[in-house]
Amino acid sequence: MLGVVGTGQVAQHVIAHLKDHGILHNVFTRSPISEDSVGASVFYTHENLPDLLKEHKITAVINCSALRDIQRCEGEPRQAWGANVGLPSIIGDQVKQVYLSTDYVFDRNLQNRVLDETAVSEGALTVYGATKLQGEDATLSRDGIVARISSPWGLYPSPLKAHFVDFASMNTHDLDLPTDQWFSPTYLPDIAGTLVELATGPQHYGTYHLVNTGKTNWQSFAMLARQLNHNKKKTTGSERNDKTRPTNGALINTRLPKFRHWITAMEEYFKGKLAEEGYTR
Repeated sequence: MLGVVGTGQVAQHVIAHLKDHGILHNVFTRSPISEDSVGASVFYTHENLPDLLKEHKITAVINCSALRDIQRCEGEPRQAWGANVGLPSIIGDQVKQVYLSTDYVFDRNLQNRVLDETAVSEGALTVYGATKLQGEDATLSRDGIVARISSPWGLYPSPLKAHFVDFASMNTHDLDLPTDQWFSPTYLPDIAGTLVELATGPQHYGTYHLVNTGKTNWQSFAMLARQLNHNKKKTTGSERNDKTRPTNGALINTRLPKFRHWITAMEEYFKGKLAEEGYTR
């Protein structure tokens, strides 16, 4: 039996894939959420999770749970450690784990270096990045799998706030966004099935980068989203020298079949979104 920990936007895409393919699974959550979105769920604490995994005969877990808010992590480092390091350690002691991680584990090296799966961080910039890096180590030391994603967006929303593509495309104000932070976005419908394959395939091990092909910065990412959503507000760019984010966070996937280009994925996203709203170009 496959387990999914968490009910955020990544988890919702994984759960949708499992439902569509008739794969038996249990969802483990610490927050009440509508059963319409994730199906029946099991409420857990760090203390009772090992017993629950045994009770439900879970053989592998896709761990989508994390404390991601950068500012909250800075103010609550113990909570960040518990969510990002403690929880994956508990899961990894019990069953095979696929641990969702991030490009924020990397430092602010200004060189345009290649960030493939073998790239080594020289030190994360924030408590969030540092705890996710520790979570990676805890997972790998227990023979688990690390799946890094970046700037994710998709069909199902985060319970906390809109993902960046929706924020940018629907915002009714002019935006000025960073031009000095590069990343390779992750379209969640493209990678949900791969997460399931990583959890269920015995041949998989180590670290994987689940990102779409191509890289972008925040200004260019937002400009295309606005263009595809027919939002004519201005989108300007500037250098921010933001010390909390890696300048070069563009992950490269070299261990899996290539995912399509992020631009193609975004075009499909808005084609479906506009069609649902009854809009025809």
